[in-house]
Formats: sequence, C-alpha cells, structure tokens
Amino acid sequence: MRIVSISLAVTAALSVSQAHAQAQTPSKPPNEDLLGEFVVTGVQQEQLPKIAILPSLSPDLEDVVVRSVVRRDFELTGMYEVIDDAKAPAGLYGFDDPVDIDAWRKLGPESIVKVAARKHNSGKIQVFGLAYFLSVGKDPVYEKTLLVDKELVRVTAHRITDALLGALTGRPGGFASRFTFAAKWGRHHRVFTMDADGHDLTPVSDPKATSIAPAWGSGEQLFYLRSDEYAPFKLFRYERQKHIALDLPFKTSVYSVAFNHDYTKLAIAVAENGGSSIYVGDPDGKNLNRISKTPLSTHPVFSPSGKLAWIGGNPAKDGSQRVYVDGKAVSPPGFVAAAPTFCDTEDGIRLVYAVGVGNDHQDLVMSAETGQGIARLTQNQGSNAYPACSPDGRMLAFFSTRQNKKGLYMMSLKRWRTQKVISQYGESLRWAPLPAPAASATP
Repeated sequence: MRIVSISLAVTAALSVSQAHAQAQTPSKPPNEDLLGEFVVTGVQQEQLPKIAILPSLSPDLEDVVVRSVVRRDFELTGMYEVIDDAKAPAGLYGFDDPVDIDAWRKLGPESIVKVAARKHNSGKIQVFGLAYFLSVGKDPVYEKTLLVDKELVRVTAHRITDALLGALTGRPGGFASRFTFAAKWGRHHRVFTMDADGHDLTPVSDPKATSIAPAWGSGEQLFYLRSDEYAPFKLFRYERQKHIALDLPFKTSVYSVAFNHDYTKLAIAVAENGGSSIYVGDPDGKNLNRISKTPLSTHPVFSPSGKLAWIGGNPAKDGSQRVYVDGKAVSPPGFVAAAPTFCDTEDGIRLVYAVGVGNDHQDLVMSAETGQGIARLTQNQGSNAYPACSPDGRMLAFFSTRQNKKGLYMMSLKRWRTQKVISQYGESLRWAPLPAPAASATP
C-alpha cells in the first residue's frame, strides 16, 4: 500500500484546495477590480418587511419547539423584520384561539404567522400552521394541521416554515435540509452533520480516523473520504449507522466527491500522476471516465442544470487555480480560486466561489452559471470560504473569521444580510435537502 504524508494528503483532500489558495496567493495581489462591485454596499440599511409570529404561552415542549424553530427560520432568511415578542398584543394564544388580526395590524406587519403544537390522543403530535398576508384580506393564505411522530416535530416545523414561505413569497423555503462538513477534532479531521438552523451538531465519522470532504447522496446516505493510519483516502458511505467502503478502481487517494441533482451521476477527484483528476460515472462508482485535463483538478460540484464545475490549474507553471465549468476556465485569471458551488436562485443559476485576496484571506464572489457578470459578496470581513447554497437558492452559508468571531454564517441572497449561525468552524461545507416526507405528512 502506498504511504503518503498525512499533512500533504489532508491539504489536498480537503477538496477545495483551501491551503493551496492561501499559500499560493501572489505576493503582489492581482487587480481586485476584476472581482466586480461589492453587492452589499448601500443596502444594509434597507427596511425589511415586518412579519408577526404569534408567541407561544403553552408550557408543552412540542409547542415551544415548533414556534421557536419557525421564528428562528424566519430570522435566518434575512428577508423579514420579525416583530419582538414583547410587543405582542394582549390576548389568548392557545392552539385553538383565533388570531386577532386587527390588534396585530396596528404593529405594521405585512404578514402574520401562527404555529402551534400539542399532544394528540393518538399518541402523535398535532402541529398547526396558519398565515395571513394582510394585503389580500383576512382569509389565510396558508392553513394546515398535521399529525406527526414526536421525533419528527422539529423537522416538521422546518417544513412548515418552507410551506409558509411558499405561501407568502411564491417560492417554498429550504430549511428542511441539512449541512455536512469536516472540522479538526484532536489530531484528526472528522465529519459532522447539522440541521439548517445550526441545531443538532453531530460527529458521524470515526474519531480515530482522518475523515474529510463529505457530500450528501440520495436518501439518508452520506459520503466522505477516510484515511486510517496514514493510508490513502478511500471513499466511504455512511448509512443506517454503518460505514461502508466503496470499491473504486483506484489505489491512490480520493480527494472529493459530488453527486448531480437527481443522484444519477457521481464525480470524484483522484490523486493521479503527481496531481489530481476528475472522473465522472455511475453513482455506485462504476463506469468512471476522466473528464479533466489540467494537472490539478479537484472539488467537483454539479449545477442544477447538469453542468460540472471544479477547481483546476497547473501549480508547476504559474501556481494559479481557477474555476472550470464543463472544461472551460470561468474565474478571473490571476486569482487563486477555491470551493465552487451553484445557487438555484429566483434570478437564475449563480456560481459562487472563494478567491484569495492576500494576507491569507479569501473573499466570496458570485457570477452567472458560466462566469459572466461577477460581483463580490464579501470584502474586508476576515476570511470567507467554503460556500454552500440552500436548496431554495435564497441563502448562502459559509465559514468566516470576521470580527474575530469564527463560525458558520448565513447570507440572504435576496437582502444581502449576514448572520452568524453557530461558532463551529470547518471546511468542505455542503448543504442539501432532506428526503421528501411521506405524502400524508407533507405540509
């Protein structure tokens, strides 16, 4: 078996070439005008529409959970000013109590939301969601009652939020989803999962192994790269509490993995000829064909339209790394690029990636799917890296060191507001929707 330096292997297999991006940034930074204008300039003070989310006065845990989850989701969207609970009009707020629309209207919301939950005599939990859009009258634009198992209360609350956003904006939300990423854990890197609101941070890989570069597969499958005792990284699948090594036709390290939108194609980056190459094939790792041509090729990611992006370059020639989309370099020359992702926004598919800007810092930029119309998303706010987009295309998550407050941040791609979600810092962030619920449980 070929033994590799664990430090070099981890650097490469983190899948976004982040360490390369920092180390190879030119001593004289290139012209940052090529990165476009900073889109957030002048919009931070934009007045957001107000939304009222009725308070919960119930002592029942399920009611508190549902209401707090929905409120937090709406805050994280960055699209609304959620009215403070302290301003709630006096009144009754039980499960069956009607909404006093006239009293709430005086606080100036554009929309009113009520969510509640209680135990049902069937042993399940009854979850209720209701929304009014005041400009269209006093009839609700959304009303739903669900019976769910106790352990599904939290995810049901996220699905209620997504449905409420659909009713209020015409585009369902993306909170019924999950993150995965790798982070330092003692001597090793370990793979974690987490809900879209930062809840339930869970390590899933063996603490005695080095595990990196995770990606969601279909259903409950999670794929990641793992090295035991300094051996080359192998591709593993985690499902139903089992870790299963995939049989791939490579003896060298696998550096990163990605699936297309419907999980019918697999893309992997593999150590090869002193560099790395991108292969695409069947989701089980069969029929793999090399599709990259640059000596360095890593971090593949599929666009919702079926295009494939990756980081490519020739370190021996000029040290640069650029984003390639279907084999064509699309990021600005002279900048070391890393970690591409695609966002399926209301305005079309957008490509987001990190670029080195000197002082070991990175900023995020956004463009059209094939590179045109570039604009900056971050500037002079620490180092920002590993972007991942929400399933609804309205939010961008990333790791940042801004204001010496490391953590996972979330930016609204509608209002450009950025909020810290959790203090955990990591790399190789991926964000994917949860499997669809049973038809009887759909909000």
